[in-house]
Amino acid sequence: MSKTTRLFAASALSLSLSASLVLYPNASQAGKNDTGVPNELQGQWRYGRISSIQYQDSYTGQPAAPNGSSDEFQLASNGNYQRSRLLQITTYNCASNLYIEEKGKIKVEGQRLTFQPSDSISKGQICNSGRTYSSRNSAKPETYQWSIETNDYGQQVLVLETTDGKGKAHYGRP
Repeated sequence: MSKTTRLFAASALSLSLSASLVLYPNASQAGKNDTGVPNELQGQWRYGRISSIQYQDSYTGQPAAPNGSSDEFQLASNGNYQRSRLLQITTYNCASNLYIEEKGKIKVEGQRLTFQPSDSISKGQICNSGRTYSSRNSAKPETYQWSIETNDYGQQVLVLETTDGKGKAHYGRP
């Protein structure tokens, strides 16, 4: 490998590492950037839950798909976000699901965080019937109260609570 090639490769690697640190800094860095997004919010967050109860079709003996939901998003220092969510509900031989993928900007005002989607796609299936649906740009802004807490294992988790106080989810780092 020539000296020029090695120098170019080293420069490209250094530039890409620097760019990734600028876009998604470590959660342990303190403070805010100029867009108002606290550093501890930046990066990737994940929530997921799958039912421990499984149904079995009494006629075929086949197990049904599990019930569950997941929500994963990535927040950049410039306020951009990407988010994907899945909800699957199965009761006996009826499985329905909804998948939403969106991107946009987040707005942080104190302990309030608002997802403001600019582009989204929603897809789903109703009850194994072959009835499917898809819609574009139907995601609406969502606002939550947020806080960072430490769980029983000493890990930091992001807690998002609905503004009416009826829903709360704990997100961890993948």
